[in-house]
Amino acid sequence: MEQDVYDVLVIGGGVAGLTAALYASRQGLKTMVVTIDVGGQLLTAPVIENFPAASPISGFELANSVLEQAKSFGAEVSNDEVLELREEKNGFRARTRGGMEYRARAVILAIGKKPRKLGVPGEDKFAGKGVSYCAVCDAPLYRGKRVAVMGWGEQAYEAASILRNYGNEVFVLYSGKSSPGSDLAKRIEDLGAKIIGGVRVEEIKGELTVKSVVFRDLESGERKELQVDGVFVELGYTADTGWLKGFVKLNERGEIVVDELCRTSREGVFAAGDVVDFPYKQAVIAAAQGAIAALSACNYLRRIAGRPEIRADWRKLGE
Repeated sequence: MEQDVYDVLVIGGGVAGLTAALYASRQGLKTMVVTIDVGGQLLTAPVIENFPAASPISGFELANSVLEQAKSFGAEVSNDEVLELREEKNGFRARTRGGMEYRARAVILAIGKKPRKLGVPGEDKFAGKGVSYCAVCDAPLYRGKRVAVMGWGEQAYEAASILRNYGNEVFVLYSGKSSPGSDLAKRIEDLGAKIIGGVRVEEIKGELTVKSVVFRDLESGERKELQVDGVFVELGYTADTGWLKGFVKLNERGEIVVDELCRTSREGVFAAGDVVDFPYKQAVIAAAQGAIAALSACNYLRRIAGRPEIRADWRKLGE
């Protein structure tokens, strides 16, 4: 099913995409946001304390506030997932999982990043029922229980630290050989967490919720089972941009390459937020990039229409 032609199609509904929609719609541009979930990674933040002019606020509240602003200027939102994006005469066409097709003269990619998964049986089944990708968000739900952290590095340490603060018995499982003398291992053990190294997780088991983790000792080959109430996967995040390969330029990490005006390698396509090749991944930076991408898209549309570009956002498109 095909919709009308939009001036700007924003793909992604995190703070970058919502801010882009706010700025684009405020310029009088017909704007559509297509997103799986409004808020994106903001939804994993129970409290945000470093967003300018905002008192400590939950990620949900912040996202909803920007959403309502964007809607007040006419932006539309569709809860769907874009599967394909292609260029055609006079613009672009996006096809969604829900069977919709959206046409637009300019596109802003703000799809963020997704947590890396273990890829084992039971992981998807128990997602939200014992399997979590955000210790900050979900640790309070497991107060005083036995939990496993999957991964290594600073993200695993931070997760273990947060979980220990709630009185949890914490096990850190990772595939590398246990290094009791390393600085990281010492810091984790000083928290009171137990390290199980040199293992490969093979399954997450349970009934209605998680009950155990099955892993194999990589040295002995022995298969073991650890009784836990929760599993926290801390393997970092990845850019889900495989479907954009060949459409816009990506770097070696799969991030979208943009210039200082958030322009991609394809004219008429812009990008913002955690998915772009900028080193700092913060809500305020993503919001700023969303604004830049929207204003760049506005100027692109003015340029192809033979109109002068704007340099200040307080002038509406028709002025």
